[in-house]
Amino acid sequence: MSRKCRVLNMALWTGLVLSLKGKLASAQTECDAERAGLSMLQAHLAKERNVDRSRYHWASGRGNFPNYSVSPHPAPFKVGGSLAWKWHHPLGRFATLTFGTAIDADSNIYLSAADGIRKFDPHGVTLWEYSTLPAWVYNAPALYDGMVHSSDTDGYVFALDMQTGKQVWRTRVAESIGQDNGFSMAHAGVVVAACDWRKPSNFDKANHKIKGLNASTGEELWTFEPDTPVWNFLPLFVEGGSFVFQDMTGKAYRVKLDTGTLVWKAGGLEGTWTDGSAALGPNGLVYTVHNVHPMPITEISEYSPGNLSAFNVSDGELVWSAVTPRPPNNAPAIGHVKNLPGLSVVMPLCQQVRPGSTCDVEVYDAETGSLRWIFHGPTQTGLLQAGDAEGIAMRTSHGIPTFCLPNGWSAPAIDSEGTVFVGNEEGIFYALRDLDGDGVAFGDDEVALYDTRAAFAGSSSPAIAPGLLAVASCDSLFVFET
Repeated sequence: MSRKCRVLNMALWTGLVLSLKGKLASAQTECDAERAGLSMLQAHLAKERNVDRSRYHWASGRGNFPNYSVSPHPAPFKVGGSLAWKWHHPLGRFATLTFGTAIDADSNIYLSAADGIRKFDPHGVTLWEYSTLPAWVYNAPALYDGMVHSSDTDGYVFALDMQTGKQVWRTRVAESIGQDNGFSMAHAGVVVAACDWRKPSNFDKANHKIKGLNASTGEELWTFEPDTPVWNFLPLFVEGGSFVFQDMTGKAYRVKLDTGTLVWKAGGLEGTWTDGSAALGPNGLVYTVHNVHPMPITEISEYSPGNLSAFNVSDGELVWSAVTPRPPNNAPAIGHVKNLPGLSVVMPLCQQVRPGSTCDVEVYDAETGSLRWIFHGPTQTGLLQAGDAEGIAMRTSHGIPTFCLPNGWSAPAIDSEGTVFVGNEEGIFYALRDLDGDGVAFGDDEVALYDTRAAFAGSSSPAIAPGLLAVASCDSLFVFET
């Protein structure tokens, strides 16, 4: 506020307004104009922020609100011949673990890794780095309102300036945040994060609480505690001010974003655990996954069935449920798949870290749950997933986790042409489609691949922008161009 306005306020407070009426009236007019100008400036800046926010090409590990996991842009199908550049840690490929990507309006790429966050320009030049060591980052980042949001294993949720990489705020919400592959997500001024990593749970330690924080300041707004801890936490925002997610048993929740109060909860199977997460469709349905076989995990085989369910977002009513022939240990993608009418659910299936076991990708009708096509994926050839055994010594020496031990597949993504992109635990990055309608993706025209030599975290979705596709394996970033 200007000096003249401060004088005016003092005069009003002391009662001198009577004797200074004429002068104060003139000053009041100037101050009103000043405040009006400030309000217009603030509105303009807010509008600019909103425009920028809507223009992020891939704002989170699951893309953009409200059409998660789907891009309005085409990506190169022939991934084997379209690699533009790749990155790994300057000290060696195994000097960090990489977990997720986001892409801003200028096609700059943000990469989360065990040792922090990095920003690259579209050509692979490193623009800045933010280190979190000795704490680790295990989740995919989110872009919101000019900031990059994430969290670390020491219990901090933080925001960085997208341009400079400098810390804007950092709030400790718990003693620890989980070592699973979750997603940082922000919307309508609120960052939503899972925290409170501890026992008991159906799978050793897990995150017991969900926090809502002011996206601008980091101030804690609310805490929500689900019936069962969450794993690979993925909150997805719903029009009207709420979000949906699932816990490790596949139970779905809808929670108000401003207060953290429960709207409804439904589904799930007590005593079970899944490495999967929920998905939200543009058709008013939320999709959850769960395994049918109870713990311990050692008794779950590659052929243990699972369950894919669809619930109404409005009231949590079950719409359909389908049995999957293998464990549904990933987040699905909902969108228009090439040569298929309406919406489809892309569901990767796999029980990871099982030598000799096979992983598949199945595509279901999003309205009925009927199977549409299948891709029979590779078989795990080693004792561990691709790249894990080779990097043990270097990871240990650099103070990061010894293993990646990720899901059997990355999170899938769908481009504007309906091609499915997904990475597998054997290190193969796939582009998939069923052109002839025979119900199987097979052959050079329907399956393209690139060998990254490392598995993919479940939080690592392919990120798509005009003319490029970026995906992180467990140790490197790969960028393909059209």
